[in-house]
Amino acid sequence: MKRILLFGATGRTGGLVMSYALEKGYAITALVRNKDKITLKHPDLKIVQGSPTNAQDVKNAMTGCDVVISTLSALPVKESMSFKKITPPHILETSIYNALVGMKELGIDRVITLSSIGVGETFRLAPWFMRLFIKISNFKIVFDDHNKQEALLMKSSLNWTIARPVSLNNDTDEKNLVVSYEVRPSPFKISRMLLAKFMVDSIDDETLFKKAPILSENS
Repeated sequence: MKRILLFGATGRTGGLVMSYALEKGYAITALVRNKDKITLKHPDLKIVQGSPTNAQDVKNAMTGCDVVISTLSALPVKESMSFKKITPPHILETSIYNALVGMKELGIDRVITLSSIGVGETFRLAPWFMRLFIKISNFKIVFDDHNKQEALLMKSSLNWTIARPVSLNNDTDEKNLVVSYEVRPSPFKISRMLLAKFMVDSIDDETLFKKAPILSENS
């Protein structure tokens, strides 16, 4: 049984990743700041209190794991949408750096992380209003953090996969996943459940190693 070190398990997408991975027979070590936020009980779920931005916490939690999945957010939603100037916390960059260091020391080579369309070369594929909001709001901090996280992964020798979803929603209707690379998807949406399934199902998919697919759903 493979064990996943999961960052962001208390988030909306992270919680779905955790549940789906356990359903699929994986074991989970969830590194969270507040253990009380996870109410799920499962014999293959280990909850470790700590922070992905703390290198020692990451290394301790990573021991015995086979793969790392990060569903962390760069900022809370309210701060992301704000025009108020803040100091960038660099959560994604710091967390993935700590993960890469720990993985190298422990001999782990598979990592899957959450990003977004609009990051890197896909900026041109984001809708005009999204590109504008990135430029004028704290979304620029979010996307700068995503870009730095991706750069660290792409420079590494590890088998990484970067998931770049379009607009996320909480729909539970069954839809088909659409994976693309150089086009703007239509419709411009994907459910968090479909995203979570992709991240878990891609663990052993060698065709996704060192790839950064854009993820959407069919109409």
